[in-house]
Amino acid sequence: MVRCARLAISTAELEAALESLSRAPRQAAVLRWLAQQSTAVPLSSITAATQASSTTLRELERRGLVQLESQEQRRDPLANTPTSSDQPPMLTADQQRAYTTIVAVLEHRRQERDSRGLAREDQRQQYGDAKNCGACAPLPPRGRGGAMPFDKLRDRLPKGVGGEGHLELPNDLSTMRDQVGADVPSATFLLHGVTGSGKTEVYLRVIARALRLGRQALVLVPEIALTAQLVRRFAARFPGQLAVLHSALGLGERYDEWRRLRRGEARVAIGSRSAVFAPLPDLGLIVVDEEHELSYKHDSSPRYHARDVALQLAALTGSVTILGSATPAVESFQRAQQGDYQLLTLHERVGGSIGVDGLPRSQALPLPRVRIVDMRHELQEGNRSIFSQALQQALRTSLERNEQSILFLNRRGAASFILCRDCGHIIGCENCSSAMTVHYDEHDHEQTQAASSTLICHSCAARAPMPYICPACLSRRIRSFGIGTQRVVEEVTALLPNARVLRWDRDSSGGKGAHERMLDAMLHGEVDILVGTQMIAKGLDLPLVGLVGVVAADTGLHLPDFRSGERAFQLLTQVAGRAGRRSAEGQVIIQSYDPEHYALRAAQEHDYAAFFSQEIAFRRETGYPPFSRLVRFIHAASDAARAQREAEHLAAQLERSIKQRKLNGWGIVGPAPACIQRSRGRWRWHLILRVPSHAQEAALHNLLDDLLPAPGWIVDVDPVHVL
Repeated sequence: MVRCARLAISTAELEAALESLSRAPRQAAVLRWLAQQSTAVPLSSITAATQASSTTLRELERRGLVQLESQEQRRDPLANTPTSSDQPPMLTADQQRAYTTIVAVLEHRRQERDSRGLAREDQRQQYGDAKNCGACAPLPPRGRGGAMPFDKLRDRLPKGVGGEGHLELPNDLSTMRDQVGADVPSATFLLHGVTGSGKTEVYLRVIARALRLGRQALVLVPEIALTAQLVRRFAARFPGQLAVLHSALGLGERYDEWRRLRRGEARVAIGSRSAVFAPLPDLGLIVVDEEHELSYKHDSSPRYHARDVALQLAALTGSVTILGSATPAVESFQRAQQGDYQLLTLHERVGGSIGVDGLPRSQALPLPRVRIVDMRHELQEGNRSIFSQALQQALRTSLERNEQSILFLNRRGAASFILCRDCGHIIGCENCSSAMTVHYDEHDHEQTQAASSTLICHSCAARAPMPYICPACLSRRIRSFGIGTQRVVEEVTALLPNARVLRWDRDSSGGKGAHERMLDAMLHGEVDILVGTQMIAKGLDLPLVGLVGVVAADTGLHLPDFRSGERAFQLLTQVAGRAGRRSAEGQVIIQSYDPEHYALRAAQEHDYAAFFSQEIAFRRETGYPPFSRLVRFIHAASDAARAQREAEHLAAQLERSIKQRKLNGWGIVGPAPACIQRSRGRWRWHLILRVPSHAQEAALHNLLDDLLPAPGWIVDVDPVHVL
């Protein structure tokens, strides 16, 4: 609420009032200024314009000349968001097919909802009005309490919103709606399309249809970095109907957006993980973009997965769900293969063009060419640079063509670790079992690297100065090894001193609005080479990018986690998809010391089917999800021996419970030290309960409810990693 003031007298009474204030010039100045305003204005604006104090304003109120009041003032996170006119393209055959299929189920769900509403009305008339029953008191009619009736709201929507103005619906759509009545297919769709295939356009069209049916829509994205560009596109398509929710908003901004959604003033919500809890009384459609992303899992209590919550929310509200990805999670694709989800595929990458009728059309574009460079050969040929000869030449060519390039490395900082070359000691964090990572001082490039560097632990964020001597043997022969994004910037600047280089990672994008500024710099051609981590690997549509270089594809490829191959394939495929998204064929160069790995080869061919075939065979053989469910138990203690004892005790307790309940096929992996054995000063042990995928949900719940592990335990059901 904001305190405001307005004139309390008419224009005809103004002159007499000013004469009465001849000895109070400050009050008279306020009165003259307010007379020029058409509405009530905040007191802060009055003070800034007239230097009036609160005492002056209260005196004017006492005289009956000014009215003070409190007004709601929306803090609009979209106030400074640039938007442009949006003319949707004609859909491709694949997009049209996906749209038609989803809308058929969406409209069937609307009919079901209307039928339930009529049934409830019949019950009310049969059994009488429940207004006298406190437990059954009816909700106030729509339109009261600030809520806007949808019929009025729909009239405010621009004609053809969402592109329906020139979208011809197939003649058989009504027939298709009738067919889904008797044998209703799944209302969960897996929209699988190659990078740049137009999944977002399908989202927009289906959302527009949902709005026309009187429903609200929720769109989840995995990263705040992705939100900026999507918000611009959604705001252009649904002006005045969009609410944005993510952790970078201020508390006031978030409250205002929640209130607009709750009142029905906003019909589309878009945001990151926590947006799944937005108050949407008319929810009818949920979109989970990049559904495979691990960031949808909340890593502290409550350990929910936003995708799974969205599916449950859809079941509770009768909503339709679209899970979209170029690289679906193995579990999701398996469910689609089994018929639990409806699989919709977009086979071709599309770009924009203008047809003879003046309407934008979609045209097929080639996927970027992907080349894998064996870095072992580079070393044998004497190339000690972090860039292969092929990548160096490609960067030069891209710069000459005035095209943008992306250099991807999924590691922040300047170097991975500090090593003593005499005794082999690695500088580690005092609180964790992690090596300290070197970070250069952003504001001190003129000093030597050692003098301007800081060591940071990426596990607990502890900091330490860069050492000059080894703390173990006092040798001065210490140096940094490995690379991070800061080192890549340093190397590419030395290679191409005239190039304009931008780094986009968590360290450089922490401030409010940083993502938007970096995105604008790329879109406006102010950057030649973008260096970044996984934040830039997916979702961004950068039309000027022609080259993507993956500096170290082996990062994370061989981690002791059964999902490491899947993550590598997803990340490489997604980052490769940033190249050539408009007209020119893009180029991708992947540098690796393990070029024959199946994940790399599948990414090179843009072949999800080949990757899935090999990955699902591995999961079936080893019994990992989707052929089982996992529950991870993690214990952290200040004493290593105690952590081990607790883990062994819980493992024995689990084994007894499994035997007593005769849970055939259930098993325990561990206990063992966690991959990061010490974190934030506490020693970590873990064990994993493996549950057959066909096991009853109630059996797992009962087992977990009866365990009652001691304090210090973390129980993570369906973990996204086991490190």
